[in-house]
Amino acid sequence: MSEQRSTQDGSWLGLMLVGLLFGSPVASVAQQDSCRGAAMAEAAEEVGILFVHARGETGSFYNPETMGSGVAWFDYDGDGWLDCYLVQSGPFPPSAEGSDEATNQLFRNTGDGRFENVTARTGAGERSYGQGVLGADFDGDRMPDIFLANWGVDRLLMNRGDGTFEDRTTESGVEVEGANGWSSGAALGDADRDGDLDLYLVIYVEHDPEQEPFCLHPSTGERWYCGPSPFEPKMDIFFRNQGGGVFKDETLESGFESANGKGLGVLFVDFNADNWPDVYVANDMTFNLLFVNKGDGTFEDLSLMSGVAVSRDGMPEAGMGVAVGDVDGDGDADMAVANFDVQTNTLYINQGDFYFEDTSAASGFGAASFNYVGFGLVMADFNRDGHMDFFNGTGHTVEISPRANVFYEQPDVLLLGDGKGNFAEPDCPLPNKRPSVSRGVAYADYDNDGDPDIGIQRSGRAFSLLRNDTQAGGWLGLRLWSETANSEGVGAVATLKTSQGVQKRWVIAGSSYQSSSDIRVLFGFDKDVEIHEVEVLWQSGKVQRILQPPLESYLTVREPL
Repeated sequence: MSEQRSTQDGSWLGLMLVGLLFGSPVASVAQQDSCRGAAMAEAAEEVGILFVHARGETGSFYNPETMGSGVAWFDYDGDGWLDCYLVQSGPFPPSAEGSDEATNQLFRNTGDGRFENVTARTGAGERSYGQGVLGADFDGDRMPDIFLANWGVDRLLMNRGDGTFEDRTTESGVEVEGANGWSSGAALGDADRDGDLDLYLVIYVEHDPEQEPFCLHPSTGERWYCGPSPFEPKMDIFFRNQGGGVFKDETLESGFESANGKGLGVLFVDFNADNWPDVYVANDMTFNLLFVNKGDGTFEDLSLMSGVAVSRDGMPEAGMGVAVGDVDGDGDADMAVANFDVQTNTLYINQGDFYFEDTSAASGFGAASFNYVGFGLVMADFNRDGHMDFFNGTGHTVEISPRANVFYEQPDVLLLGDGKGNFAEPDCPLPNKRPSVSRGVAYADYDNDGDPDIGIQRSGRAFSLLRNDTQAGGWLGLRLWSETANSEGVGAVATLKTSQGVQKRWVIAGSSYQSSSDIRVLFGFDKDVEIHEVEVLWQSGKVQRILQPPLESYLTVREPL
């Protein structure tokens, strides 16, 4: 989150200025049938996910109280239906033994459109002051585990395979000690391509509640929450998987000596199609970081040279959520970062050779976020037209309005893409257009109907589930299956070839802000499109092609031995 500002510019005035200075969204996007497939319904209470986030605010303005928490979608019991894990936070400062108010909750998908709270019987109810969560297979036994990035000691809950979890934090080697430890989020990737998954953990800042800085509203003189500037950054940690879910800190040995920002978002993805995953880190008012995999499992910092460290005007931004995908149809991985208000969110278009262009203004991507503070950011084809779209959860960090027409509660933003790198808001409103305070966001096709639904953690408020009721278009889903320790095919690239063109999807474990989305691959397309084949490039380098795949279902694709 960024420093607060006192600039007097209203919401509509700010958007008009952005349009006048940098151009408006491309008309072809705005003129399309924007409501098609963008219809969503609030469904959390209906399906039985009853959860209210506790900030733990005390009146002492502890900075962690502003950050919210994450959501993870994964199939913990292997029944083919994605379950939902929600991270709890307060009270703050947390007690050593935790509290009932701070208990995370696991909701099992029963497969009939409902969820049941199974926290007590699964042992998944960790009680620390929670921030981020990553649900994925850490030890290669084909059962997703739960990694929790906390204020304080992080936790790794291993799936026993019988529907319960065991705390293996100490045995796994991922324990981060110290009262000042403040982890935000995590991502998994096979950095050395040895068949198991390595862990990158983003650390936000050094934080001691007994030394909380004192910040004042610039106009009213009232105390409010500080931005990141008073806090010292803290080094991220890269854990190398030693096999069997045991990890070793190899941060410096692997080339991450410059990973000393104020980290809030991270992902592993192959940006140059050499089949070696690179690492991108979104930092809060320090340079964002791009670490390029050198092909031996070690990394080189190309942040400034690549153009993704700063905004178009050369300034570091308040990076929070991150998302990756091919937004312009040229087959490589583009990237977006959610930022503070006035900065706007940033869209980086991959130009090849680790060079990216900031197209936030010209594409229409940035204007919609001008007056909002962006946190969770996800990219998926929400209206099944074959083009990537964005959903951004927004909400300010201070309850006192920082300037005219900017408020604590803010509306979330849906942007529909045209497949050429241009974006515009749909004409039809979201069901949650009423402002709130969104933080962690993750998507998942929880009802297996072929469109991405959206889970939103709201700071100090009830969890929101937007059920996607898309009727248009067709779809094809892939569930990757590997006999290696990378059992879910993380790092693989799936390509759908159709008469309309080519679509690509990257299999990613951990992204957005403090959250992890559906790890399965999902393609959407117009009904009249002819489907030719699906190609899967595995992390091992093996290539698999499926001619005329079955549609309207999830196809299990096994990596060749």
